[in-house]
Amino acid sequence: MTRRTFRRAFAAVAVSTLALAPLAACGRSDDGGGAGQAGAGTVADEATGEIEIWAAAGNGDALTTLGEQFTQDNPDVTIKVTEIPWGEIITMNQTAVASGTGPDIVMTGADQTASVIAMGGLAPVPDDVFDADEFYPAAVASVEGEDGRYAVPWYVETRFLFYRADLAAELGFDAPTTWEELEELSAAFAAREGDAYGLGLPRPIENPAQVIIPFLSQAGGEVTDGEKWTFDTPEFVEALDFYQGFFSRGEAPLSESEATFENGAQPLLISGPWMVGTYQELIDTGAAPEGFTEESVAYVPLPSGPANNDSYIGGGNLGVFSSSDNQESSWLFLQWLLEDEQQKALFDIAGSFPSRVESAEYQPILDSPVMSLLKEQMPHTVETPSYPSWSQIAEQIGIYSERVAHGELTSEEAAKAIQAEADQIGFGW
Repeated sequence: MTRRTFRRAFAAVAVSTLALAPLAACGRSDDGGGAGQAGAGTVADEATGEIEIWAAAGNGDALTTLGEQFTQDNPDVTIKVTEIPWGEIITMNQTAVASGTGPDIVMTGADQTASVIAMGGLAPVPDDVFDADEFYPAAVASVEGEDGRYAVPWYVETRFLFYRADLAAELGFDAPTTWEELEELSAAFAAREGDAYGLGLPRPIENPAQVIIPFLSQAGGEVTDGEKWTFDTPEFVEALDFYQGFFSRGEAPLSESEATFENGAQPLLISGPWMVGTYQELIDTGAAPEGFTEESVAYVPLPSGPANNDSYIGGGNLGVFSSSDNQESSWLFLQWLLEDEQQKALFDIAGSFPSRVESAEYQPILDSPVMSLLKEQMPHTVETPSYPSWSQIAEQIGIYSERVAHGELTSEEAAKAIQAEADQIGFGW
């Protein structure tokens, strides 16, 4: 079974060119792309020709800089990087597959990769491009198709719990480590005078599946047994009950609200490391609410449910386009990008957390409080289901969990309804 997360979409299109001188259960193979993967190509000894890359927005500069370094040892190759908005990746790949005129390398979000695999857009990964045992398992799962691996995990990210340390201290609370402690702290925050809440949950801006799937894993459940979707289970009901409780107790807003983490009206938030920079900018520019300082912001691993404290994994994957006429050189470039030195360089250039486990021991990562926490959370992550139909399933989870939050359905009723929808949709292969 595989699972993924949604990345934020960025806008803008940019093109840069470097012309330098002369992702057996779940219906997959046992090794997910090891020896004998059908159709897998080979890796060049030296890159030549042009490698055209479609980079998701915000990643073009990093690929350009790394490409310049790669061409120093491969002077006969030219690398062209084009940025495209995250929201256009699927559509552009569909068009490219239909016309047979795609790039050599395409980047996808961890939640998008299965869809591009299913449309026939990606070539199978040769055996010697990367050793899956050296990368985070949840990241490797996001590049798997029905019968092998069709992309490589380039970088990863995950989410954890932000809490207002100053306000918690005033109430005599430490950071929560379990579901029970999280509920206790949320209730205490919501009980304050004024228009106060406890935990901010991802509705309506983001799909609730982003927290419900980790809650499911924390309860000890999974969304599929490899043969079918499995939502009508006690564990999924428990995850929905946990989610719904914050709304029924009045600790999470059911409609648009002025409550935010920074103004203290919603002092608990599940999000990722990018929020640290957002809050720092508010503080540095003087736009932060009165009393909101660096000392206000604290972050810890997600509290544990009955089974674990799994979070939601996301990240960026890179694959070789199936119609590329320069696949061997493209695989060499991807192989090079996954080496320890380049994984560390990516962090230096873009702040992106490496998908290679050993690279997370890089001293600048260990020296960063937020990145060292991300490193602590990474082994405890759950990847979203790597099936082409997952976006449709996640939409149904969002629809029915909304009804649960408003008290229109019980968790048991919602679980049965989601199961019925999922049975009809299938896996999408």
